[in-house]
Amino acid sequence: MRKIVNNLGRALGAICGALLSVAWALAVWVPAAGVSVTGVSVIVALLFALLALFAVIASLHGHFTVVTLLFLASFFPVGVSLLPVAHWPRFIGWADLGLLLAAVLMWSTRGVAPANPAPPLED
Repeated sequence: MRKIVNNLGRALGAICGALLSVAWALAVWVPAAGVSVTGVSVIVALLFALLALFAVIASLHGHFTVVTLLFLASFFPVGVSLLPVAHWPRFIGWADLGLLLAAVLMWSTRGVAPANPAPPLED
């Protein structure tokens, strides 16, 4: 059961990260999509798309700490402000919350660290 929940968290993190990356790319390259991104905001949106790809990689490897840090980097500056928006950009905030849920699932099912055996004595 523990492995299933961990894999569910990994899959959720990968899916949310992929959706975030596509959403930020859509916001940059399709200005008529509802989010006006100009000037420095283009660089920020591309940075968020890159961070979302890092979230996919970290989720697939089960690194809940990295996924949590990427959630914090994405949600509090922008994701929380997009939740009350009436159009599709609100799903950016919800996908950020999906990253948090994925990190919690991975964290709650982490394995016990193996004990390091004593090094062999040299003669």
